[in-house]
Amino acid sequence: MVQEKKKDEMTLTQFLEAVAEGSATPGGGSVSALAGSLGAALVEMVVNLTLGKKGFEAQEAELKKIRQEVRSHREALAATIVQDIKAYQEVMIAYLLPKTSEEEKRKRKEEIQKSLKKAADPPLFTAATSLKVMKLCQEAVEKGNPNTISDAAIGVLLADAALLGGIFNVLINLSALDDKTYVEKMKKELRRLRLEGEKIKKSILGRVKEKIY
Repeated sequence: MVQEKKKDEMTLTQFLEAVAEGSATPGGGSVSALAGSLGAALVEMVVNLTLGKKGFEAQEAELKKIRQEVRSHREALAATIVQDIKAYQEVMIAYLLPKTSEEEKRKRKEEIQKSLKKAADPPLFTAATSLKVMKLCQEAVEKGNPNTISDAAIGVLLADAALLGGIFNVLINLSALDDKTYVEKMKKELRRLRLEGEKIKKSILGRVKEKIY
C-alpha cells in the first residue's frame, strides 16, 4: 500500500499502480473523485477556449463566473481523492478492533457504525459536487465555443461517472448501517442527485448529437 504521506503527492502513474495493486485504498471512491475533477477540468478548458474569441464578447462575464466556480469544484474533488482514502481506512481500523468480550463487541460495532457513516461523506460530496460540475458544463455548452462541444461531452460523461460512482460508494456504506432513518434519508438524496444528473446528461448529449453526429 502507498505510504500515507505520499498519497497527495502521487503522479498519475503511481496512482494507477496503487489502484491496480489490490489494496483496499485507493479504490472506487477515490477514482470517482478523480473522474469528477477531470470532468471539471474539461469544463474549464471549454471556457478558456471560448474567452477572448470573436463573437463571444457578450458572454464573457458569465463564462468567467463559470470558470471560477468549476475551478473550485475541481480543486475540491481533487482533495476528496485523499479524503476518501482516509475515511475508508478508518472503517478498516474499526473492523480490526478486538471482539473477545461482550464489551469489546459492543465497542467494535459502535465504531464500525460511526466510521461507515463518516466514510459515506466523501463519496456523497463527490456525487453532489459532480452534479454541480454537470450543471456548469451545460451552461458552458450553451454559451461556449461550439468547436469544444466534444470536450464538453467528455466532461459531462466523466462527471456523470463520478456522480454514479459516488452514489454507489455511499450505498455500499449504507448497506451495513443499522440506523434506518439515516439510511432512508441518504437514499432519498441519492435518488435526487441521480435524477438531476440523468436529465442534464441527456440534454447535453442531445446537443452534441445535433452538432456532430
